[in-house]
Amino acid sequence: MKILREYVWDTVRKNKRTSLAIIIALFLMTTLMSCVCGFFYTMWTDAITLSKWENGDWHGELFDITYGKDLEHIENYASVSAVMIKGNWEVARLDETGKRSYLITRGANNEYWESMSEKNIIIEGQRPRSENEIALSKQYFDNHPEINIGDTLTLPVGKRILDGKIRVETEGFDEDETFRQTGTKTYKIVGKMDMTTSSSVPAYTGLGYLDENSIQPEDEITVYLRFDPMRKTYEELPALAASIGYEPDEYGKYNLKFNGDLLSKYAIFSNEQLSSMNQLSALAFPLMILIVAIMLVGLFVLVIHNAFALSANEKLSQLGTLAGIGASPRQIKSAVISEALILTIFPLPLGVISGWILDMKLFQLINTNNDIGRTAPDIVLTFGLPAILPAILLSLLTVWLSALIPARKIAKLLPVEALKQDGRIKKKRLRKSRITSRLGITGELAANAVSARKNSYRTATISLCLSFLLLTGFLYIISTQKAAQNIYQSGLDKIRHIQFNISDGRTPDMEVLEKIKQIPGITKTVIFDKLPCATWITEQDASDDIETYFGGYDEIVSRKKYSPIERDGKFRISTTVIGLEEDSFIDYCNELSIDPKPYLEDSSKAIFYNYTEDPDVSTRKKSVLRELLNLRLGQELTFTEKAYDEDTGDFTFNLTAGLLAEKLPNIDLRLSRFTLAAIMPMDHVLEIGASCSSKRQSTANSVNTLLLTDNNGGISYPLIQKVSAEVENLLTRYYGTGDYLITDLAMMQEMDESEIKVMNLIVAFLTGLLAVIGLSNVWASISGNLRQRRKEFGMLKSAGLSPRQFWKMLFLEGITLGLKPLLLSIPFQVIILTLFLYINEVTLLEYLPYAPFAAILGYTVLILLAIISAYFIGGQRIQKDNIITAVKDDTI
Repeated sequence: MKILREYVWDTVRKNKRTSLAIIIALFLMTTLMSCVCGFFYTMWTDAITLSKWENGDWHGELFDITYGKDLEHIENYASVSAVMIKGNWEVARLDETGKRSYLITRGANNEYWESMSEKNIIIEGQRPRSENEIALSKQYFDNHPEINIGDTLTLPVGKRILDGKIRVETEGFDEDETFRQTGTKTYKIVGKMDMTTSSSVPAYTGLGYLDENSIQPEDEITVYLRFDPMRKTYEELPALAASIGYEPDEYGKYNLKFNGDLLSKYAIFSNEQLSSMNQLSALAFPLMILIVAIMLVGLFVLVIHNAFALSANEKLSQLGTLAGIGASPRQIKSAVISEALILTIFPLPLGVISGWILDMKLFQLINTNNDIGRTAPDIVLTFGLPAILPAILLSLLTVWLSALIPARKIAKLLPVEALKQDGRIKKKRLRKSRITSRLGITGELAANAVSARKNSYRTATISLCLSFLLLTGFLYIISTQKAAQNIYQSGLDKIRHIQFNISDGRTPDMEVLEKIKQIPGITKTVIFDKLPCATWITEQDASDDIETYFGGYDEIVSRKKYSPIERDGKFRISTTVIGLEEDSFIDYCNELSIDPKPYLEDSSKAIFYNYTEDPDVSTRKKSVLRELLNLRLGQELTFTEKAYDEDTGDFTFNLTAGLLAEKLPNIDLRLSRFTLAAIMPMDHVLEIGASCSSKRQSTANSVNTLLLTDNNGGISYPLIQKVSAEVENLLTRYYGTGDYLITDLAMMQEMDESEIKVMNLIVAFLTGLLAVIGLSNVWASISGNLRQRRKEFGMLKSAGLSPRQFWKMLFLEGITLGLKPLLLSIPFQVIILTLFLYINEVTLLEYLPYAPFAAILGYTVLILLAIISAYFIGGQRIQKDNIITAVKDDTI
């Protein structure tokens, strides 16, 4: 109908004030939609970028021995989209003595260099592009300052020999090994890599280039793969392994590795991961996104619907006239929706661009404050179609739904009803309030005004309630997670302020550890090592707890989730032997009120910790323990270093139970489920390790140290930094880079503060946008309603309403309208807070110190000030009105 089209364009053109208000609302909506879509898309793409930067762009690895003859089959496998290959290790002898007497290298094909993380750690030069080129670790350059990029090395290559047998190139140090030369090779150094390795393998490392045509059928290669589709990775990689002859291990699984970090970014998980996840914890983040999404959509629909409802209400008489001359309900509805879509044309592109600009500024702030702990380049705003398209579609959908609500209501009205309503409030009997009646006539007038217009204020109230809920919900989610993190990690502050690990493959230098103990500021030192092993038991050796709560070890094995396996009627129980340095062992014995002397003198005597956490009933807060074995004092158990079938060593040893302890040493040791623990002096564990294979010996020689500083006045981060620096200086004098790793609370605190600063930026940013959206809707509602009440106020002033009473009335209206959405949101806030306290296993009393009182109070004050300001500005206009003019005014 041509007249309707003309009416729509004429309405948009003539009602400039109303159209401008709607355009502003649409602009704010599309801006926030665009900003939110761009923000979440960028954070997702950055998480993927960071994962690829640090771990490489691969989905799965054939971790068992793979031969060159299998390469053709792998490359032609239907679902394989890319193959990254590393070749055989090659050993070259260096003309020097010391902890590193070899150079071990291997080549990588072009796809590997393009896809994996090694290219990102080349700090000088370039990556190798031919077979004689090599990139070396920076350790080699540090110890050979005369070597530069572009130099060549001609070295003898061959095999490491021990007892007449060829050793694996990456095996640990053994002073009796020799080198058998098989030839020479010239390397051209083209790059320096920012990486360090432990001297437990007595070699510098390098990575070269691998020409796939040079791979021989018998060559052992390492293969990383990408699959298409990626979602089938957990199914396709085992199938590929089976097709090339891999044999399953004792758990029925192939020796494979998955890039779980990258796959999880695409919501791809294995069946084992899904079954082991705590359902509520796993749902915490998706639940947060769902709640935020529902609130945002609801908020936007209400905001825009309110603007369209006010506009349509102002034109009821005109629409009624059109209906009276023959316009159908469908055409009336189409006219209202068409006006909405026309008004969207201008603010939609501006809103998308504004959202992009806001995101750009936000990520600039984040990058400025996100330097600590981040290895990858700065976050790059990825504002492409995956962000723009959802923003546009959601914006158009919101506009359509928002306009549809008033359009359907108006289309149902008869022409006479539309002309009669004319935007005025229907008269009805109002209930008196005991509270407002105490405030006099102005209090009753204010309450009656809000109550009489509750329909027109309803969308504003609900939108403000949703805005407040969105903010508080986000704050509750963040604060409960922070509370849980601090509560469950706070105990670590009492265990260690500084921690370091020494792993150079050699017997620990006790002289160095004694010197560290004497550093001023250190009040307590705990030094320990660990040796993994296993013991085989029968069903009769199971404790009563295992039978009662789990149905025996047969039932545990059948779950296929834990380490025990069954073979020939016996069960293999994983065991960790913990070795405590003498002073640390004595302190532990004193805690148990026992004499340490028998254990120090007898190398076969140990303290057993015979408990495991019940996975069925234990929670993050409460650990329920069950006895593992039916042990008795003086009982002797036989252990083997062959903890898994893949282990090559077969050394066995016996330990006697001198005590069944009820607690482990305070060393933050997390044992896996159904794992037995034996605690001994560290010297005895080192003796056992010396008889084991090189792999187990290297593990036993790896020493961990926990240090506490003087904290009488609380934790002193400057003191921790000072002591940590002295410890590192001492370690540097005795060990090379890569042989030790040191961390401290001050370093962790600095990273936490950086994360908090970034999170506060994001919260402040979102809070500001939500405040603008929610308050702009309320402001528009108040301004529109005050304009419609000019005649009412004129009549009240003519009846004797003084300016003081007028302002008191508006102030009380503002307070009533401002507090209403906040009070309405309280039950929903309680539900959200209770849910996330339950998910994070935090009590209300534990949470209170972390509750965001300041942010909530500040936002509440902001809402009240904005509403009162809207009444103040509208009231000033009304005060200027002439009473006679106002009473005669029929403008709706």
